[in-house]
Amino acid sequence: MRFSKGLAEVVLLAALVLMALVGCGYVFPTSTPLPPGVAADRAALVALYHATNGPRWDNNENWLSDEPLGEWHGVTTNSDGRVTSIDLGRSGPLGNNLTGQLPPELGNLSNLESLDLWSNQLTGNIPPELATLSNLKNLGLSYNKLTGIIPPGLTNLPNLEALELGPNKLSGTILPQLGNLSNLEVLILRKNQLTGPIPPELGNLSNLEVLILRKNQLTGPIPPELGSISNLEWLSLGDNQLTGPIPPELGDLSKLNRLHLENNRL
Repeated sequence: MRFSKGLAEVVLLAALVLMALVGCGYVFPTSTPLPPGVAADRAALVALYHATNGPRWDNNENWLSDEPLGEWHGVTTNSDGRVTSIDLGRSGPLGNNLTGQLPPELGNLSNLESLDLWSNQLTGNIPPELATLSNLKNLGLSYNKLTGIIPPGLTNLPNLEALELGPNKLSGTILPQLGNLSNLEVLILRKNQLTGPIPPELGNLSNLEVLILRKNQLTGPIPPELGSISNLEWLSLGDNQLTGPIPPELGDLSKLNRLHLENNRL
């Protein structure tokens, strides 16, 4: 009888410890060790979950579980189990209800091609560690509350096709080095607090189809070099403080079908 009572107390204590660990978001080790790359990806996802209040996401199905990472909501993996895409945005008026700041561990997702966190409530700076994601093609952080400057390292991402960073509360200038992103097709920086001129180097973006810089505090003239972006279909520069004449070179944009220059000082 005495032994049974002691055993019951041990079982009860173990249950309470287990409940406490689960409540704190503890991740129990899997029975089979993960390959190093997959383990690093998992750690980065766990860091994202904790940094952005994962328990309050609208959908956090399978996150922190032992299911393959590709079964975690919004995560796509390749045949090796490495993370190639994270899509936790655009699904609703507040995306997936991510709050808080993006963790630097996202820079460890070396196979990541797409990071889409549109329409959440993210704050703080864009982690400069994202500049290590050499395979990144799409970076979508629009409709958040991000502050600080555009990390200069993003201009070194060789495969980047879409850079969408607005609306947010980003400040500083538009980096001339963005003109080095030869594969860029979409550049959206609208509705931030960016200042200074439009870099003429953006005219080097021969594959660019969409350039939206409206609702900032940009000054100076419209660079005539923008007329060299032969694939440009949408040019939006309205609601800034641009001055000078409208460059006649814009008339060379044969594919242009949307042009917004209103509410400037042209």
